[in-house]
Amino acid sequence: MNEQEPKNKIGMKVYYDLQSGNVIVITPESAGIVVETTREQDFKLYKALDDKVPDSVGMIQLEYGAYMLDRAEGGTIARVDLETLEPLFDYPPKPDEEPQPPMISFTFQIAELAAENQRLREENNTNQLALMELHMMLLSLMPNTG
Repeated sequence: MNEQEPKNKIGMKVYYDLQSGNVIVITPESAGIVVETTREQDFKLYKALDDKVPDSVGMIQLEYGAYMLDRAEGGTIARVDLETLEPLFDYPPKPDEEPQPPMISFTFQIAELAAENQRLREENNTNQLALMELHMMLLSLMPNTG
């Protein structure tokens, strides 16, 4: 590990309403000489959580540096998908487009596209092998004109 790199890294915690998935509080990520807070401490520390019934609030802990690309693009976590527990992002609209509803992260979309690309590459290889076999079979059926 690099001497300059902090040893203790704590990712963001996303607290959300269990009924709607709407974000209530996102704790900042931190690194260095830091101590991770407990859920109970967070409910006392953050005013937005203080008046909530703890059983009505869910929480996902993100890895340190998670969704860095999305945050660099101006994305903010607006909701949590209640089925997948993945964060849904709001991105600032480009000057010529309408605002979009919260969507899955660019990070997740890139991972999905990479997996699909790999699947297509493997399928392409399989199809090329089948075509070569078919070509060889056709050649063996043709009369020898020599």
